[in-house]
Amino acid sequence: MIFYNGTTETIIAPTGGVTPTLNQWTKRTITAKAPADTNQVAVMVYSSLAAVTTAYIDDVSIGQTVKNAGFEDPLSGTWTVSSGAAVSTVQKTGGTYSLKLDDSSSSTASYAESSNVTVYSGTRVGATAKIYPSSGSGLSIHLLFKNSVGTVLKDAANDFTGIASQWTPVSVSATAPTGTASVSVYLTTGTTTSMVAYVDDVTLDRPIEYNLGTQIKNNPLDVAVFGKDASGNTDLMYVGSSGFPSKLVVYDARTGELLDDRDLMVDPNNTKIEAVWGMTVATDKSVYLGTANKKTMFRYLPGTVSTVNGQKVISGSSLVPITLPTGMDVIWDVTAGSNGKVYGGTSTGGKAFQYDPTGGTVVLNSDQPIVSGLNFVRSIAYASDTEVYMGMGPTSNATIIRFNPTSGTQTTISPSNYGSKFVLGLDYISNGAASRVFAQLSAGPTLVLDSTTGTIASSLSDVDSRGVSMKHPSDDKVFYTKGNNLYSYDISSATESNLGDAGGSAAGYTFLTDAGNTYLYAALKSGKILKYKLAATPTIDTTTSFVIPESVTKIRSLVKGPADNIYTSGYLLGGMGIYNPDTSEEKRYKGAGQAENMTTMGNNLYLGIYPGAWIKKYDTTSTWNDTTNPSLLFQDIDDAPYQQDRPFGMLAEPSMNRLYVSSVASSGNNKGSFTVYDLSTSQQVTTINDIVYHQSVISLAYKNNKVFGGTSVYGGISSTVDATEGKVFVWNTTSANSTPVPQFVPAPGRKVISDLIVGPDGKIWGLAEGNSSGNSSHDTTADLFIIDPNNPDAAHTTVYPDKFSSIPVSWQGGKMVIGNDGNVYVSIGAKLYAVDANSANKDAVALIGAGVTLLTTDKYGDLYYVKHEINLYKYDK
Repeated sequence: MIFYNGTTETIIAPTGGVTPTLNQWTKRTITAKAPADTNQVAVMVYSSLAAVTTAYIDDVSIGQTVKNAGFEDPLSGTWTVSSGAAVSTVQKTGGTYSLKLDDSSSSTASYAESSNVTVYSGTRVGATAKIYPSSGSGLSIHLLFKNSVGTVLKDAANDFTGIASQWTPVSVSATAPTGTASVSVYLTTGTTTSMVAYVDDVTLDRPIEYNLGTQIKNNPLDVAVFGKDASGNTDLMYVGSSGFPSKLVVYDARTGELLDDRDLMVDPNNTKIEAVWGMTVATDKSVYLGTANKKTMFRYLPGTVSTVNGQKVISGSSLVPITLPTGMDVIWDVTAGSNGKVYGGTSTGGKAFQYDPTGGTVVLNSDQPIVSGLNFVRSIAYASDTEVYMGMGPTSNATIIRFNPTSGTQTTISPSNYGSKFVLGLDYISNGAASRVFAQLSAGPTLVLDSTTGTIASSLSDVDSRGVSMKHPSDDKVFYTKGNNLYSYDISSATESNLGDAGGSAAGYTFLTDAGNTYLYAALKSGKILKYKLAATPTIDTTTSFVIPESVTKIRSLVKGPADNIYTSGYLLGGMGIYNPDTSEEKRYKGAGQAENMTTMGNNLYLGIYPGAWIKKYDTTSTWNDTTNPSLLFQDIDDAPYQQDRPFGMLAEPSMNRLYVSSVASSGNNKGSFTVYDLSTSQQVTTINDIVYHQSVISLAYKNNKVFGGTSVYGGISSTVDATEGKVFVWNTTSANSTPVPQFVPAPGRKVISDLIVGPDGKIWGLAEGNSSGNSSHDTTADLFIIDPNNPDAAHTTVYPDKFSSIPVSWQGGKMVIGNDGNVYVSIGAKLYAVDANSANKDAVALIGAGVTLLTTDKYGDLYYVKHEINLYKYDK
């Protein structure tokens, strides 16, 4: 720090050098006393002359704190104290002295007040002191906000609750009210109790927001196709990789050399595409990609591959986004037709389209859903201009449609008694009278269907590749993988053969010739290119590798977990980020799946995984392994009759060693469920389906042998909404329950109970969002409510209406945490709020005004949340 009085600089440096951990953010602070006559101060960050350093600096701030914070100087002029307060050498956290508050009276208090520090209206201020209680109880810390003449405008307080005979911090924070000119820190014992305590290291800070950066990265191989460059001389492999943004990556198909790497962005705002669902290569060599949620299909026109300075490059390529009509938000699959045309299947309108680069988009079936009531065309396969196959959903039985784009006529060729909600993939294999449709079911085998009659020729179990290859150039075989082995299926004999270990599952295929021999090429999810020689003596070669560049993954859930670390789970692709608040160390792992929510007990982190409502346990004391750690606890609530998909409610409760899970149903279903799992016996105690009629259960809290569950009127995607108000139900953990369980509407006119916690007053605090009241003024607001846990009903619930801003919510909405300063912090409506829990109206002030989602806190009381969907932020109070 550099202090300046107009003529002289005084530099005060930290004691000793700083050697932070490389490649991660680390917070550094320095506190110094300004010399006499100082009128300016600056911060200087430097590397010594003897060092060679590359470093990045961000979020620099400077502010005033209290004088004589460690009580090493005389109290006069720095602290105003009562008769029972004096400096002491008996206990201290550092230096020589601390302040002793000696209150032997049960009718008067012992106190100390710092000198005033200048602060302005609307400023957020936090104070912390370390306390060593020697005897008694009743100490509290206060922020006294004063106007220009010293009148106290606001007294913000928090009680000390630490353990005797050890140093424990106590904090308080608040926002300066209108008219504030200064603030002081006030520490006092109670007037009705006696206490002896030592105080040291008092700080007064303004909060700082730190961007801790991205936490999770992935590089999945979601789908691959093969084609040619513009010259027709180089074989290319195209890989679609989901992320934020997703990527199209182009390789030399024979060597695995990377030629092009394109982020998928939508102009004009460079909106990021978060998933690649389908790809195909058209007859004109163009590559088309179907993507998620932005009504956008991409067309890549490959350039020409050449060698420059010994390295292969592709030049002249272009990537063009194509916006589809309203209602075609997700393009699940695309398939190549004739003359450069492609066909695609979409949701959420259940429509399909034909795209011609010379004529644009035509929505099939006269711009109507292919099948009324089915909102997904999940897969699509082209046979001819008058014959296109579509896999529909969600249904109780796999539904396949043969559609004529020319006439608009259709025929259902669905196999019966297979029970899958979706047909995830379709491949049409032309083979004359024995042409076949290979249908990959979401919950079952891959079926081989006669394309004319729809009869089942074969049922192939455990296929894990993305569909099957095109037909062998000279016989009736197609190829696929399962269990990492390569298989062939002979259409004529309806038999399959295990061809040997391929080292991974396939995501796309082609046939290429080399030195007169024909090879099956396949892109494997293991990062290898499979070359299978089609000869009398076949060979499998997987020595060629390719590398998919990593892309950032959106953060789906956030929690403080074992070892007081901050854990994040990735959207769609999964992955785990772990941030250590003590060291700023970051760890990143791949796999495990998308956790809709997480909860913790002991050394274990429990994850509620979408899709399929898989419940997993991550033992943080053991090495991360996507196959074995996290381990699977149970997954059967995905099956009938439960049909659950998204476990948003996750609560680990130690008194009975139980895990409580609540969830949103799968697509097309609106019956949420509630599950009790005994961690001691590794057994499900019970699962109650539709515990609140036709509502999802998305939030859970525990108090006094009761689990409180909060619901949403919204079920799975494309399901019917026939409830109007979100509810809270009560489940007894130590006595019998009968259905329907006790339930009530805590906040009338609200659709979603997005979060429940035990508040600082021991009551159940909840957030209520969405508007069913008919009053449009509530469309953009949310309520806070507080339930008496001993009398959980509407009559004993206090609602604080329109307390926060809100945005449309179906499942994942606001989050709350209790600060160690006694405040309740709320992330809701893209904002971060502080709620004064002691105020009569639960006064709320916005701390961060935009971009905030999710929320947790570390052991020091600092807040963590997500901004811009991918970055973890820290609010250092």
